[in-house]
Amino acid sequence: MRQEVVFRMGIPVQNASGHPVGTLEKLVFLETEKKISEIVVRDLSGLKRVPLQWVRELTEHVLVLDHPGNLDDLPVFDISQFEEVPIWFYPPDCRIEVGSLLTLKPCDERLLGESEAMSRRDFMAKSTALVATLIGISLVIPIGGYVLAAARTKLSDHWVTLPVKLEQLPMDEPVSHTFNAVSVSGWMRVPVVRTVWLIRHSGAEDPFSSSEDQILGLDSPLEKSRSNPYLTVLSPICPHLGCSPQWFSGKKLFICPCHHSIYEMNGKRIGGPAPRPMDQLPVLVGKDGSISILYEEFQVGIPQKIRLS
Repeated sequence: MRQEVVFRMGIPVQNASGHPVGTLEKLVFLETEKKISEIVVRDLSGLKRVPLQWVRELTEHVLVLDHPGNLDDLPVFDISQFEEVPIWFYPPDCRIEVGSLLTLKPCDERLLGESEAMSRRDFMAKSTALVATLIGISLVIPIGGYVLAAARTKLSDHWVTLPVKLEQLPMDEPVSHTFNAVSVSGWMRVPVVRTVWLIRHSGAEDPFSSSEDQILGLDSPLEKSRSNPYLTVLSPICPHLGCSPQWFSGKKLFICPCHHSIYEMNGKRIGGPAPRPMDQLPVLVGKDGSISILYEEFQVGIPQKIRLS
């Protein structure tokens, strides 16, 4: 790729026919050749290694591969065979957005030589310690202002109007929607890419118009007051350990590829280790069909729905 490429974690990955095959998870940076050589895609079976030259198109919303079907024929990505490298190792033509991907390199000392590999480790350890010290010093002064600003942050600051109208969504068919947002934490505002599941219903008579966590009484007063019988918004984060459940239209189910938690269209858990249903997010639908959501994240691994952000 000759032009600058921006990689974002979690964007949908499609095959050559336009069918979803998973989500973008990581990049493999081959340090010995100073280039990104592969991408790592999470599909139903786990993490798969895909050669970079198979990437046909990459936008802020989707990544398209020159691959005819699913990724079953590709090698599995083994995290134990790779190690993380810092952001200043990234090649100049591949920009990684804040809060996005882990970039890794092969742990192969045969290509580097044992002495060079050891010196690199020492350099990395010392550099990391120096950076951590500088960050700690830089936080001493603004930490008081950070805490006060965080206490004054209002939830309304997080509402985002999506570039899609209610009538544009298919009926009773979850749609994964990615959008640009701003993460607000005290005085820091960081641009991020978010993803949510949008499910349009015919109305209150639709059996899936009420999310399962609403039925079980897990919602906060905010989520209860900001629900809509014509639209359900579900978090893309699995409440088990934080993976990304995918919608399988043929089965009419959400299935998490990590530990196989299974959910119905309204988020109801019907199988797997997840301790609660998929989390519903607050939504406002305007008279013109405009959709505004409040993106929230919740603590995983527990039956209660406790908000983190």
